[in-house]
Amino acid sequence: MLAVIVRLASVDDLPGLMSVEERCFGTEKFSQETVLAFLIRDDAFVVVAEDSREFVGSAMCLASSEEREGRIASLAVPGPMRGRGVGAMLLRQCEKIFEGLGLTTYTLEVETTNEKAISMYHSHGYEVAGLIQDFYGLGRPAYFMVKKTGTGEGAAVTPS
Repeated sequence: MLAVIVRLASVDDLPGLMSVEERCFGTEKFSQETVLAFLIRDDAFVVVAEDSREFVGSAMCLASSEEREGRIASLAVPGPMRGRGVGAMLLRQCEKIFEGLGLTTYTLEVETTNEKAISMYHSHGYEVAGLIQDFYGLGRPAYFMVKKTGTGEGAAVTPS
C-alpha cells in the first residue's frame, strides 16, 4: 500500500535527493552542488516524497517575492512510482508553499514529449505559454507552462 509523506527537505536529505536525481535523469541529473544550493538558498526550497523511508520523488523550487512568482525547476518521480499520484502530491505541496509566500504566478518547463506530465500540469491549471527550443538539448524543446492564481495572501517570507 502506498503511504507517501510529502515534506520539506533538509540538507540531511541530500543523499536521497541525489538518488532520485540519478534514477530519473541519469547523466542529465542536477549536480550535488546544484541540489545543495536549492536546499540552502533563502529563495529556494526542496520538497521530498517518501514511502517507507525511501525517497520516491522530489521537487526543487525557486521563489521570487519581488515578482510574486514561484518556479518549479524540477519535479522528479522515478519510473516505478509514476502514475500513482506522487507527482501531483509534490506539485500541490509546492503550490501550497508558493501560496503561503504570497506568490501568484507559478511556472515550470516540461519536455514536449512528456505527455503524462503535461496532462498532469494541465489538470492542475497550468497552461502552455511558450515553446523553448533545445531546452533539454539539441532537438529537445520544452513547453513553458504558467499558472496564475490571483491569490497570494501570505507574507513574503522564506520557506526554510
